[in-house]
Amino acid sequence: MSRAGDDDPVPPGLVLGLDEAFRVLEALEDSRLELREAGAAPGLQDELATVIRILHSRLGFDEGGVP
Repeated sequence: MSRAGDDDPVPPGLVLGLDEAFRVLEALEDSRLELREAGAAPGLQDELATVIRILHSRLGFDEGGVP
């Protein structure tokens, strides 16, 4: 049986404080930028981009900015 969020790479039970969530998001964005600048691991870059978009959505951001 498949549910709509089955392909979500962020576990649904993951709970972070707001400050911690921002630190995690910043670390993911920095990591993706480093990989992109190095021209390394395009598949991992795509996965990081997916997680970043999901975190932006869960934090209430629209297109990476403050709502």
